[in-house]
Amino acid sequence: MNTKDSLEEIAKHFEGLKKKLGHVLPSHTILPSAVLMLDTLMAFLSLFIALYLRIGDEFLEFTPEFILKNMVFFALVSCSISFWMQTHRAIWRYVSLEDMIPLALATVLSTVIFFPLMLLMAQQESLPRSVPIITALVLIMLLGLPRFIYRTIHDQHLLQKRRAGAETSIPVLLIGNGDSTELFIREVLHSPDLPYHPLGLITLEEEEVGRHIHGVPILGTIEELGDIIVSMNKEKQFPKQIIITEASILKSKKQLVSKAAVAHGLTLMHMLQHFSLDVIEAELGDDQAAVVAS
Repeated sequence: MNTKDSLEEIAKHFEGLKKKLGHVLPSHTILPSAVLMLDTLMAFLSLFIALYLRIGDEFLEFTPEFILKNMVFFALVSCSISFWMQTHRAIWRYVSLEDMIPLALATVLSTVIFFPLMLLMAQQESLPRSVPIITALVLIMLLGLPRFIYRTIHDQHLLQKRRAGAETSIPVLLIGNGDSTELFIREVLHSPDLPYHPLGLITLEEEEVGRHIHGVPILGTIEELGDIIVSMNKEKQFPKQIIITEASILKSKKQLVSKAAVAHGLTLMHMLQHFSLDVIEAELGDDQAAVVAS
């Protein structure tokens, strides 16, 4: 048997093993299980880090068995609480500060449960009473850090794809500075397939000029829109569309935007503030129909 045949045989073997594991472990449970294992490892390490932060090199006065026993117990308690609260099932690429709240609650609950266990294990040796509190703070940091690092890497990847397709994107000016404007910018930044490239914002409130939302600068007010467009053209930033992202814009303000768009040959659009739902009926059987909302 030559080398090529051997490699093909090994590839077939691993493919068969992958299919067998796929039946035993469904694909949607592999990643959460890995996250749970990682969180348990972080809990295991957090107690040792907290002990070192509390007493420094004096931790050498404790026997390794005593320290290891406390680390294992805390890790098991943390793993049980995490599994019960399902904190390991959050998708990391969408993690936010809101996702840290369940993690913090799980950490606090684990610390509260571990504290009496720590006292029970304290016979000839005992850990300082402040160690569980320090452990909770360290664990929250260890749980949040890899999640936000992953989120940052994912966002940078999307940003690179966005920059790669910037030449084919439509440069636009956004009219607005509220929640709907922020949602529009965030959707554009996280969806490389959307054909828009926000060049700047035109605000409804003068005191916000000079600031930015997700890196998109607030260039001025609606009254200054014409001058802003002229200045951008001089800087070779040529907007092609103006998109009003605010639903509650006054009619007089909207007329000013419309005049500026007509004067500079730009397309004026108004973002819809509601979902568009269509009911589609498909034949599934004699008396069945599927209703799909899109």
